[in-house]
Order: sequence, then structure tokens, then C-alpha cells
Amino acid sequence: MTDLLKTLSLWLSEGKPVASATIVTHEGSTPRSAGSKMIVRPGGEMFGTVGGGLVEARVLQAAARVLSDGVPGIMDFDLTGELAAGADMVCGGKLRVFLERIEPGAEGALYAELLRRVERGERMLLAVPMGGGPRALVPARGEALGARLPQGLLEGARQAGRDIRAPVVFEALEERWFLEPWAGPSPLYIAGAGHVSRPTARVASMTGFRVTVMDDRPEFANRDRFPEAHELIVEDMRTCLRSKAIGPDASVVIVTRGHVGDADVLAQALRTQAGYIGMIGSRRKRDSVYGKLRAQGFTDADFERVRCPIGLDIGAETPEEIAVSILAELIQARAARGAA
Repeated sequence: MTDLLKTLSLWLSEGKPVASATIVTHEGSTPRSAGSKMIVRPGGEMFGTVGGGLVEARVLQAAARVLSDGVPGIMDFDLTGELAAGADMVCGGKLRVFLERIEPGAEGALYAELLRRVERGERMLLAVPMGGGPRALVPARGEALGARLPQGLLEGARQAGRDIRAPVVFEALEERWFLEPWAGPSPLYIAGAGHVSRPTARVASMTGFRVTVMDDRPEFANRDRFPEAHELIVEDMRTCLRSKAIGPDASVVIVTRGHVGDADVLAQALRTQAGYIGMIGSRRKRDSVYGKLRAQGFTDADFERVRCPIGLDIGAETPEEIAVSILAELIQARAARGAA
């Protein structure tokens, strides 16, 4: 979603309005889930998707109307009957799409600020009056940015934002509001910069993770080997995670060059709130590392947080195949956190 937000900010900076279509709710089997988004600018150029096919074609038509008259609206799609048959679709669900026109100028500045904050790792809420009117950004702390929201709505938005990971429509102050959560890529810390780390970092950056690679060898942890990484850290594996603010949205992948390094990093990871911890290796290696950490006071309850052997069991053998299995598991864990 960061790429979409960058494109939106760029288009708005060119001085023309942009239509935005967002799936607000979905039920059953649909091509895309709530939160999926597409933007369209005059001329029909689009970025993102709300599912493709006939649904997207109708949304594109509606986007052209919204660009023309500026009137926001809701579109309902039932993929269980005539629409699904006409599009030759096997889906069997329903979805609701909210369309709005975003103007350059003040609104463009608001989205540019949203992009800056998301890229800094902040979690934000965008409050949009569905009948039209000024939008506002609601950070976790501090005053709302943009429109001055009444205190009751501001506190309600903050409270809802602690839990929601997909758009919410609610009524407040005799008006319907569209509350859209925004967050940057999920942080991923890869401990070890060897042969498995390189394709893992590459695929992770392609699938929406903010990658940090750590190793104690500068000849391995460098930009030539990891051009996609957001951050490269050369540090002793015994302390590489100690100063990191690793929260529930973060993942830790442990692929150092040996048992000792894996054990050192795992001990640090288990002291964080990381939502995912995975360690490469056989079950024999896992038992050896766990035995060492038990002597340091870690328990079976701690080890239940660890995926080892790491990755989904797809019969992977090459570093690239192992990277695919790791990312499949990371994406699965990220989706589970979002659904919780």
C-alpha cells in the first residue's frame, strides 16, 4: 500500500484530482478483501486493484463519474448471481466499494503528510466524511491533522484504531464516516547475511516487508549483496537486536552461519514482542539450541513462539526455494495478525 500512496501523492502533486475506490466490506469468497484499493486519474490510468474483471470495470466507470461530479458514493456487488455468471466468476461473496474524489492542494498536502508518517513507521487513521467534507489524519497521539475533528470523534477514532486493520464505516455526529487505517511495510529483521538471506530479503521487499539485514561481517552485509534492504547493520550477533524496538507487527528470521549465532539471536528475539520468530535448521539443531536456552531460563512456552524448522514445508532445497517457503510462512503469519 505504500507504493499506492506514493503514486497517489505524485498524481495529486501534478494538480489534478484523483478518484479512489476502496473495498469497505466483503463477505464470502471475493477476489480481494476489505482494504484493497485502486486509484484512477483523468484519462483512465489506474493503480492498484479491487479485484479485476467485471467488478473492476464497473468501478472504473464509476470512478470517471466521481472525477466529473465529485459526489462520493457506495457500490454494492453480489458475486453470487447474475454478476458472477456474466463475468464467468467462481466467487460467491459480496463486497462494498466506497468511491471518492481526492483534490490536489490541501487534500494533496494531507496525503503527502500521511505518506511521510507511514514511511517513518507510524500507524495512522484517515477519517473521511462520506457525505463530503474535509478529511483528517488521526495519529496514535497528538491532535488530528487537517480538519478539526470534534473531541468525541477524535477519541473514538483513536480507540477504534488500536484494533482495526481494515476500513470501518461508522456514524458519529449525525454523519457517516469512513475510517481507513494506514501503516507502513511490516518490519522484518533478518539475522545473518548468507546465501539464504539474499533471496529472502529480495522476495520480502517485493511482498511488502521493510527489510533490515544484520551480520557481523561487512563483506556479507553490504549494499551490493542486498540492494533491496531498507537497512543494513554490521553488528555482533550477540547484541544485534537489543536496541531495536521490535513490536507485535515485526518478524525475526534467524539464518546465521552457525548454532551459536542462532542461539544468541533467538535469546534476544524471545525477549521482544515480535509477532513472528523463525529459525532455520533441522529438528536436531532446534533441540540443541533450545537445550542451551533452557539453561538460561527460557521455557517451553517461549519456544512455542518459534517456527523451527522455518518456512512452510514445500520440499524446498535451493536458497531461492527456501526463501519462498520462508516468505510464504511470513505472509501467512502477517495475514493472521491482520485478521485477529
